[in-house]
Amino acid sequence: MADASSQATVPGLTYLGTMHEGIPVNPENLDACIKFYIDVLGLKLLPRPKALDDIGRGAWLGDPDNKVQFHLISTARDYKPGPDASYSATGRHTAWLIKDIEAFRARMDALKIPYGEAKNLLGSGSAQLFVVDPEGHTWEFQEPFHRT
Repeated sequence: MADASSQATVPGLTYLGTMHEGIPVNPENLDACIKFYIDVLGLKLLPRPKALDDIGRGAWLGDPDNKVQFHLISTARDYKPGPDASYSATGRHTAWLIKDIEAFRARMDALKIPYGEAKNLLGSGSAQLFVVDPEGHTWEFQEPFHRT
């Protein structure tokens, strides 16, 4: 790792946004995961390049506005937390910014999907909601807030 004095000579990076979230899933659980991402998280199935079939099965999903993509990667060898994992705000997870946390909470309640909640953890006044997919991956959802 470079020290602070050498950082002035290192070119900076400009982030434009998220491309996608790659999610390893067990091959026998791919269909259940696709169903979860469509039925629970409200995503739609996207076209996936045929060239990826040479690598293995998978699915690309995205939100209705094409701002968020989840790429399910069918693999038996890469790390996955497991279907019995509970949500973890401190473990590997991805946080997604959503417009209305109350609408998300109502959706989970209507679908009878268990979720965890942290209230005002970031000092924003907003809750953070956590769900776990069929493979045990934690997903966090929260509304925009302004840091003080």
